[in-house]
Amino acid sequence: MRPVRTPGPAASRRTFHDTLIVAFVLSGVAGLIYESIWSRYVALLVGHGAYAQVLVLVTFMAGMAGGALFVAGRSERLQNPLMRYAAVEGLIGLIGLAFHPIFVVTTGWAYDRWFPALGGTPWVTIVQWGLAVALLLPQSLLLGATFPLMSAAVVRRAPRQPGRTLALLYFANSLGAAVGGLLSGFWLVRVAGLPGTVLAAAGLNLLVAAVVFRVARSPAASPATSSVASPPRPEPRPAESRGASSRLLLAVSFGTAVASFVYEIAWIRMLSLVLGSATHSFELMLSAFILGLALGALWARTRADRLRSPLRTLAVIQWAMGALALATLPLYAGSFHWMAGLVGRLRGAPHGYELFSLARYGICLAVMLPATCCAGVTLPLLTRVLMSSGAGERAIGQVYGANTLGSIAGAALAGLALLPWLGLQRLLAAGALVDMLLGVTLLSRAETAGARRAALPALAGAMAVTLAVVLIRLDPLMLVSGVYRTGELLDPAMTRVIFYRDGRTATVSVRRQQDGALTLSTNSKPDASLPARWLTPGPSRVSQLGDDESTQLLTGLISLAHAPGAERAVVIGQGSGVTSHVLLGSARLRRLVTIEIEPQMIAASRAFSPANHRVFDDPRARFAVDDARSYLAASPDTFDLIVSEPSNPWVSGVSGLFTNEFYRRVRAKLGVRGVLGQWLHLYSLDDELALRVLAGIHRNFADYRAYLVSSSDMLVVASNRPGGLAPDWGIAQQPGFAAELARTYPFTPRIFEALRIADRATLAPLLSRITPNSDYFPVLDLGAERARFETRVANGFLRLHEDRFGIAALGAPVVDPPRNGLVPVPGAARVRSLMWIARLRSALAGTAPPTGDATDFGARLPEAVERQRAIFASCASGAPPSDWRLWLYEALRGENERHTGTGGYADEDYFRTLLAYVHAQEAPAIVSQTLEWVEALDQRRYVRAAAISDSLVATALLPAPWIGPGLLLDGAVMAKLGAGDVPGARRIFETLAPRTTRPASDLRTRLMEARFEAAAP
Repeated sequence: MRPVRTPGPAASRRTFHDTLIVAFVLSGVAGLIYESIWSRYVALLVGHGAYAQVLVLVTFMAGMAGGALFVAGRSERLQNPLMRYAAVEGLIGLIGLAFHPIFVVTTGWAYDRWFPALGGTPWVTIVQWGLAVALLLPQSLLLGATFPLMSAAVVRRAPRQPGRTLALLYFANSLGAAVGGLLSGFWLVRVAGLPGTVLAAAGLNLLVAAVVFRVARSPAASPATSSVASPPRPEPRPAESRGASSRLLLAVSFGTAVASFVYEIAWIRMLSLVLGSATHSFELMLSAFILGLALGALWARTRADRLRSPLRTLAVIQWAMGALALATLPLYAGSFHWMAGLVGRLRGAPHGYELFSLARYGICLAVMLPATCCAGVTLPLLTRVLMSSGAGERAIGQVYGANTLGSIAGAALAGLALLPWLGLQRLLAAGALVDMLLGVTLLSRAETAGARRAALPALAGAMAVTLAVVLIRLDPLMLVSGVYRTGELLDPAMTRVIFYRDGRTATVSVRRQQDGALTLSTNSKPDASLPARWLTPGPSRVSQLGDDESTQLLTGLISLAHAPGAERAVVIGQGSGVTSHVLLGSARLRRLVTIEIEPQMIAASRAFSPANHRVFDDPRARFAVDDARSYLAASPDTFDLIVSEPSNPWVSGVSGLFTNEFYRRVRAKLGVRGVLGQWLHLYSLDDELALRVLAGIHRNFADYRAYLVSSSDMLVVASNRPGGLAPDWGIAQQPGFAAELARTYPFTPRIFEALRIADRATLAPLLSRITPNSDYFPVLDLGAERARFETRVANGFLRLHEDRFGIAALGAPVVDPPRNGLVPVPGAARVRSLMWIARLRSALAGTAPPTGDATDFGARLPEAVERQRAIFASCASGAPPSDWRLWLYEALRGENERHTGTGGYADEDYFRTLLAYVHAQEAPAIVSQTLEWVEALDQRRYVRAAAISDSLVATALLPAPWIGPGLLLDGAVMAKLGAGDVPGARRIFETLAPRTTRPASDLRTRLMEARFEAAAP
């Protein structure tokens, strides 16, 4: 037998060392999971993602500093710092296990009791921020203690190479952090929600604690921890310590952290204009920033102990860091062009979104990496110099604590004070100047005369470079182009920027098109636009409304029609201010509060005057610069109408205004007859995400209706009013709306009803089975950005709006053709169809189209006219057609052209003529049955249509059916349901659904299946 070999001392040391490095990587992963997920939690408390990020950053760093400084004063007296480290990691994990229930209970009490008691005073904000700090600080303090404890334990085993050891630990922890940020945002939150993600981080802490505890008790740990109470200090090197007092080095540690976090805040906001301001963009930027720190520490690992003049090296790195930060501006400008090319190439490609995210990460690295690598070098080097000057082991905690205190100052100053004052470009320059001045200061204290002589040129260079950058102005039109959405840069010949401000939470801009139209954007994402005719006082030409016009006008008008007696109202989101302006047209309204979290949005919206003049001039109107959730919680009032029209939910923090928990709080703030009007876009979204939003409304409101207010914007009106919703469309005739409605064609009850998509009766069976978007399982926030990139559309809702014989038409009001085709909202499909009918009638009668109707239906209209004439010519011929199947096909097409967009209406002349003809010519029975069936459906005589449906379904099973399976499925199921025969409807569905090309995910299919299951015993 071969003898069993036991590992020698060297192998044992390597195993000990490697185990601790791996454990520290995992600790870094957990730490950044906490920071990332805390931003989501705090956003639910304080409202906006930008505020949450700054608050979490400041609290996180404050705790880290406190924990590190606490350990710094005690480290040398600890016999076994590794055991203390294991205990701290275990305590972090235990607190992590309890974090979610503590957060839910505490914030629930705050919203339900504390905020209402404070009554909308500034104390609400103080309490919000204080609660956030109290919830995050305990773990942050403990996290701050981990680095000095681990470093002390490892450095004691290699006292002659402290620089190498510290750099390796900085690298390991930072590398884990860079991975943790991505792991949290892109995977853990999606599969486990916020509670599961916190538990995963806590599990990592407990795992690390168990591993390190075992290592700390192993024989390999004994020489490093128990043989000495205080590790030996290396002899001070006179050359290193000359002129470099510990106070100076700690001041440099503080100052470089200030500059680094100024960079981070500036880069995050700047890159939001390139990458978009979605939550995933922030996670990519944060990970890239930390990865740069890790790589810098890795570079220092092999050099920190061998530098002849570490102070001079540190000075050069500080100066270079500032210069490299300034040099990112040309890269930043170039990134807009890179992004334009990427979007064009990757959109529609296999795994396009994944590649897009990877490319965005590459852009973040290109901009951040040069300067952050320098930042990663400074901490190991500073610690090494301070330890060599005689500070010993306590230098680890002192440098780490001073650095994190500087991080707090940098994040707070940049995010809350300097950014709105200086703007992004000058903010970056200010941070760079701090770093370069630190480099100059260190050069002036360097150990060699040559280095000291270089201080004056370095100072002159710093001032010159910074001044040059401040004077250079990036093209604002490029900055507001929104290349991450369109893949294109705006043309300066067609557009100019008339307003551009870097606010606390977003960069707000207004641009004017060549035709005079205005577009307002936040972080280069358009939030509102109006054509020039709205922007001049007095009457304007009458024309149809574009998408943004109709959305802003109808969001206010339709919401108010469901609460015509409203006296107190709230609008969430200023945008252009037109929605608030429209609501103020009501003479019954006594007070309107517009909630807007970004003050620069209010300033920018003044460019839209006079279209929004009431929101600024009417004494009934006022602004609340606040988060909507906290404002509603703190307000002592209840409201008759709340209109929520925030930004798109893929924007970081906004999806919290589309959650089940938010609607529960809205419900509590509405009066007995109160109404909610919720805007939701159907573009850049899909049916599943829209259903998640509607499921939250369904759970909190007894009645709701959905309307299409443009070609792809939906308004959901909801209430718990006794008796349900009953709109008063006569509101459009009130004098207060005359000026706005005079710009377009008349809104009649027929037009308003034609905008309806569906109601509770249609959607409830399905929504009862859907898990709503939630604060803690934010599926909308996670999925909306991908939907935007892939340009998805919630087509199921648009089809519901268009279908005459679909399930949504059951119980809908009658919509008959208008006398003229002057419709105000051509973007809405059914309204456009009414315009089509008027044009078709004019063409058949040989008369001119309605005055002012400039719509061109292209070749479709002449073809339809020819078809109609051919059908009537065949009926007048007195002879049967050569092919009854083809004739029926054309007759059904003609019927659809005459009735498209209507509901409950049948053109009696059309059916009378066709039925007389088929009976006279003794057509096959299925021809007359089909025509009678369609006429009964048009007239909503469901019992008659249901009786015919059974025989028609039988013919659908033939090898060559006479009627398309999709039309027969919708019409027959509608007829059976309308007649009260749910089992019959289900049998028809099960028979015909497999014969259609509709996927199981089609919204119409899902609604039918849900209706059948709800009716089953």
